Amino acid sequence: MSKVRIVRFVRNQLLFTAFVCASAYVAYQVLLDDEAKQGLKTLGSTLNGSYQQLTDLVNARIGTIMDEDLVSQNRQKIRDAWADLGY
Repeated sequence: MSKVRIVRFVRNQLLFTAFVCASAYVAYQVLLDDEAKQGLKTLGSTLNGSYQQLTDLVNARIGTIMDEDLVSQNRQKIRDAWADLGY
């Protein structure tokens, strides 16, 4: 693809995205009543809560990332404990 075609493609994608966002904003402000807006806010908070629970579940399953200093301290404590036992 030539440079001009790439620039046009990116411009068209940005214009389309701006149009969709503007349309969604106008639809939200003009077409929805207060009850529907509250329902969307509730949906957003529910999705956020579900995402947080899923993230916590995955982190618990995989484990957490530990600081290297803490890991090296733990290794040294384990080595000292084995040395105290005679190994």
